[in-house]
This record gives sequence, structure tokens and C-alpha cells, in this order.
Amino acid sequence: MSDTMNTSVPSGSSARRISLSFKLPLAVIGLLLVAFIIYTYLSIRLSQQALIETLRGDLQDQAADKVEIIRSDLLVARAFAVQLASYAESGNLTEGNLSQMLQKSLTRNERVFGSTIAYEPYKFKPGIFYFAPYYSRQADNTLHYTDLGTEDYDYFRREWYTLPKVELEPVISAPYFNYGGGDIWMVTWSAPFFARDGSFEGVATADLAFLQTQEIINSIQVGNNGYAFLIDSAGVILGIGNNGGDYKVMSDSMVLAAFSENTERWIELVADMRAGKSGFIEATDPRGVPMLVAYTPVGLNTGWSLALAYPRGELVSTTSELRNTLLGYTIVVVLIFSVLMFLFTRSITDPLRKLKEFAERVSSRTLSRSEQEGYEEVRIRTQDELEDLGNAFNQMSTNLKEAFGTLEENVASRTKDLARLANELRTIAEVTRELAVIRDQSTLLNVSANLIRERLGYYHVGIYLADEKGEYAILRGASSVAAEEMFQNNYKLKIGETGVVGSVTRSGQAYIAQDVDIDAVHLENPYLPDTRSEIALPLRSYNVTIGALDIQANTLNAFDESDIQTLQVLADQLAAAIENAQLVQRLENTLNELSTANQTKTRQTWQRTSAGKNASAFEYDGLEIRPIPQGLEPEMASQLESGTPIVLNSNSGRKNTLLVPLMILGEVIGVVGLEKDDPEKTWSEEQIAIAQAAANRAALTLENARLFEESNRRATKESAIFAATNRIGSAVSIENILQTTAEELEKVLSGSEIVIQFADNSSEKK
Repeated sequence: MSDTMNTSVPSGSSARRISLSFKLPLAVIGLLLVAFIIYTYLSIRLSQQALIETLRGDLQDQAADKVEIIRSDLLVARAFAVQLASYAESGNLTEGNLSQMLQKSLTRNERVFGSTIAYEPYKFKPGIFYFAPYYSRQADNTLHYTDLGTEDYDYFRREWYTLPKVELEPVISAPYFNYGGGDIWMVTWSAPFFARDGSFEGVATADLAFLQTQEIINSIQVGNNGYAFLIDSAGVILGIGNNGGDYKVMSDSMVLAAFSENTERWIELVADMRAGKSGFIEATDPRGVPMLVAYTPVGLNTGWSLALAYPRGELVSTTSELRNTLLGYTIVVVLIFSVLMFLFTRSITDPLRKLKEFAERVSSRTLSRSEQEGYEEVRIRTQDELEDLGNAFNQMSTNLKEAFGTLEENVASRTKDLARLANELRTIAEVTRELAVIRDQSTLLNVSANLIRERLGYYHVGIYLADEKGEYAILRGASSVAAEEMFQNNYKLKIGETGVVGSVTRSGQAYIAQDVDIDAVHLENPYLPDTRSEIALPLRSYNVTIGALDIQANTLNAFDESDIQTLQVLADQLAAAIENAQLVQRLENTLNELSTANQTKTRQTWQRTSAGKNASAFEYDGLEIRPIPQGLEPEMASQLESGTPIVLNSNSGRKNTLLVPLMILGEVIGVVGLEKDDPEKTWSEEQIAIAQAAANRAALTLENARLFEESNRRATKESAIFAATNRIGSAVSIENILQTTAEELEKVLSGSEIVIQFADNSSEKK
């Protein structure tokens, strides 16, 4: 029995040693292989997803940027048309004025292809039915004149004229081919303008060559083989990149192409674009190519939508290279570990356990700096490759800590920059909303300065405007602790000579002083001793610098080049608001002058009319109308000039009297007096309102009667002159002419002696 046991134990021990020599390496190698395969698969999938998300953001940002470029061209044309409409509403224009205005406007705005100011029938001049002078840009940039007011063209039926007439606001036309006006595709912004009485008077237009928009679409680079395309609300292809396929722009429909057998979700993409939505979608285009597509609408009631299609195959090729690299590393690592496990099974068990524990610690934690700093190094002292591998793991851990520490710093810096940009854009939006409702220039400037300083946290914000002579930039709006003192001392800077503001106002270019202590242009302001950095941006109106926006900070290097782009948008909005406020002020002054002139003319006319009447006051007692002498007291007449009725209450049995003024264009031309027989009865508010309405109607009727009498007198006079002229013209001899002239004059001036005598100049000649 002992022999049996002695022989069986070694056999069992040998079997166990062989099993561990193979099972342990095979198990570890198998697990490592599975782990590396899963890691490779997940890495590839996560990399693909990360690339897709990155690509999604990039494509959406790129689409938004390109749409903003297209919108900027459209907004320039819209502003051009609105400006012409405002000019047309100024009134009393001649053909020369309009022609000169159109040519100068087109010369200043090279993006606008052509423009016209088209009037309603007989609105420009009483005898002119059509009037629509049109200037368009030629290939050599010269201006060509065309008269659109012809029966063949009949612009009254054109969409660019009928749409704004119905909508009563600026509208944009669909793209159309302009035969004879340049033979190009174009879109037209049409802005209506109105007469002083509010009636529709005509349309001012700005034509934009659609080729500019198509060139923007063609120039968009989307990967290596991607493309961009632009469609309208009907799905018509307005523009498409070179890689987009063989389409005929302005006629082929993306809706029809979406029903191709090769497409997948392309119909959904086109439907969202036509509905004016924005988003990101994975779809297969009509050529059967899988695409990642970002799309966004252009807006401005155009119905256009821009899409950027990136081939998914290009994204797959990038991940394929990563996959091959990871697979190569996996195979190499598996082979190395296989050899090591077979040769050094027992000697590597403990080091592998340590390495496994270290790897588990690394893989089980997030890669933040604070947690990486808590890692303990793996210690392997085998004096072979395992020790080197342990050192490599330690070095990898160190490199990861450094790499992710740098990454966190970059992310924090980028996040800070994005937050700052978002705050600046939010401030621009808030200031723009405030500017839209403020019309007083002083209030506008001070509110803008306060908003910019409060929202962005700067030390000082000042708004300077050039004086009429263009010599000084004068502080007109400011926000800081020294703002009030600067206003009291009428703070101003010499243009082109003094400080950053003077330099920017002269050059029209933004300027940044990162450190005012060493900057040569900066002027030390005694009111602002804590200034450490400064930025000034020009306020431009129609390419003319009218002032500057000055922002100062109490820290060094507070501004960079990106601030010029964002803050210049704010400065441009502020300049436009200033120009609008000045235009509104000039318009109000003109209206006040016209109103005063009309009131003066009305008062003088009715004074002459009353003076020419035998009786200018009448009384009706229920039975008859009879003239009465004027007896209105001067104090009452002065009170009635405000247009408010006066109630004279009865005293000692006298009648209650209501005096209602007769008003024409704000001027009192007479008074209606009403009396109550019963002194106990008073005038109710309803009775006063009825009397005032009747007086207003009576005043209007009197004015119409006066105008009618004046017209009859003028017609009678002109008829007599015409008859006399005809008789005089029918005479054939000097004697007959003189006799006929004397007779006609005697008819007109009855009872007068008519003498016609030739002058004798012989004495003067001698």
C-alpha cells in the first residue's frame, strides 16, 4: 500500500504541474485576448461616436457661419432698399434727385446689383402714369440706366412691386432670371414708401445677384468629397457644391431626388429643411452615399435652407486606421505575453498580479488630476523585462497625469473664453433690444454705456461723437465713477492727434492698448487713474466714422483680437441706432415746422375770409337765423385756443352756456355757442362730446366751402383771362389788338377808364 501511495503522489503532482503550466498561461492569454478585443471594439465605437459628435458640432457651426454670411448680404440689400424708401418719403423730389441718389447709393454699395424707385400712377407727377428709373451694374462696374415704366414691362403687375404693396413692409422675392436687366439670376428686396397722409406711394428696391450666394455655396469645403446645397421652401435646388451630383440649379428639385431608390432618410432631411428647421441627421443621398448632414434655415422670410453633407466613409476611414493600429498593438502584446507566460509562469505570477491590480486601479478611476495624484507606483524587482514593464506602467501613469492635467487647463481656459464670448454676445443682444426702443440720442448713449459696463464689468465705457467740423471727438455718453465730472468739463479729444479715441476716429480702425503704461498712443486721463488697458472701436455710418466706442479696464491685457470682432458688432449696432435717432429728430423738427406753417396759413386765410364778410357771427333761436355782432371776450378766446370746450355756469338766473371751438389744423377759426333755457340744468359729458363732434364736422365743412369758393373764383378769373386772350389773339392789326385789349380790360374792370399808350424813347436815344 505504501508503494502505491508513493507512486501515485508524484504522478498526481506532475499532472498538476503540467496543468498549471498550460492552464494558467492559456487562461491569462485568453482573458487578455478577449479584453484587448473588447477594448479595441469599444475604443473604435467610442472614437467613432466622439468623431461624429465633434463633426456634428463643426458642421453645425460651419453651416451657421455660412448662413450668417448669406444673411449679411441679404441684410445689406434690405437696408439699402429701406434707406431708398426713406429717401423717397422725404417728398418734393425731382428726376435728377432720384437719378443722382440711385447712382450714388449703388456706387457706395458694390454688393447691390441694381435698384429702382417705382411710383404709383400719377404719384410722382400728376401727368406721369409710369415712373420707375432703374440702374444696374455692368460687367465693367459701370451703371446702366433702364426705364421700367413702360406698357410692355408694366411693373405694377410684377411680384417685386405687388408683394410690398400688399404686405406694407419690406419683402424679398424668390430668385428669378432678369432678362434684359443683366441676364442673371437675382433676388430683390422691396421696401414700400408712403405719402404724408399714410397712403401707399411706391416701392424702393435693391437687387442682389444670386450668383454671389451660389459662389458661397460652391466654395464651402465639406471634407474631401462632401458638398453643400441650398434649397428653397419648394425644394428647388438654388445652389450645390461640385461633389453634389449632376443637378441643374434653379430648376431641379431635391424633393424629387429624395424619392430615389438609393436614398435613406433623405426625404426626412428635405422635409425638415423645407419646414425651416435646423438639425443634424445621418442619411443616404440620391447617389447612394451615406452622409452626415447638418442643416439650418437662412431665415428673413426667404424660405431657404442650407445643408452641409459630410461623407460617412471619410469618418469610417479615420476609425479604420485607428482600428488597425489597435489590433496591431493587441496582437503584439498577446504574443509577448504568451512567450513570457510559457517561459516564466511561476516567476511572473506575482508581478502579473501586481500589474493586474495596478491596471484595475487605473481603469476603475476617472482620469482627473486629483485622483491621478493619489496613485501608488507599482514596485517590481525582478531585474528583467517585468521590472521594465512595471517602470513603463509607472511612467505611463505619470504621463497620463501630466497629459490630463494639461487637458483640464486647456478645457478650463476654453470654457472661460466661451463664457466670456457668450456674455459679450448676450450683452450685444440686450443693448440691441434697448437701442431699438430709444429715440432720444442722449438717453440712447448713456443707457448703452451703462449696459456695456454693467454686463461686461469694465472700469469705464465712453461713447464719443465727432463735432460738425470734424476736429474733436466729444464725450456724449459714459459710465464710470468719473463720468459726471467728465461731462461737466466737456471732455473732448483732438481727432487724429490725441489718444486712442482720436486715432481710431481718424483711421476708422479698432485699436487695443494692452498696457497703457508702455503704449505710445494711449493718453493718460486724469479722471481715470486706474486704467491699465484700453480698446477703442470706430462708430461707422455709411463708411464714415462718426465717433468711437472707448472701453477701459483696470487690469492688464484685458482685451485680445477676438474682442475686436465681437465688440465691433456692438459698435456697429450703436452707430446705426445713433443714425436712426438723428434721423428721427430731424424728421420731428421738419414735421413741427410744417405744422406751424400750416396753422399760420390757416389762421391768416380765415382772418381774410372773415374780414371780407358783412357778418361773421350768426344766432339761431329755433325759429330763424340772424346775424349778431361778435362779442367773445379775449380771455375766453385765449382759453379756446387749446381746443377744449368751455362751460359758463349760470349765475343769478342766467342761462348755462357751452362754447365749443371750431378747429382747422390745430387753429381756432370760430366758436359754436349753445345755451340752455333752464338755468338749473347743466351740460353733461355726453352732450359736450356730441357738441364737440358736431363742431369738428362743421369746421371741416366750413373749410371745404372756403376751398370751393376759392376754386370757383380762380376758375372764373382764369376763364375770363382765357376768353380775353382768345379775342386779342384773333385780331390781325395793331389797331384791332389795342381796341380789343381795351374792351376786354373794361369788361373785367367795369367802370374804369382804359388807356393804352406806346412809350416814346426818342428823347432817351438822343
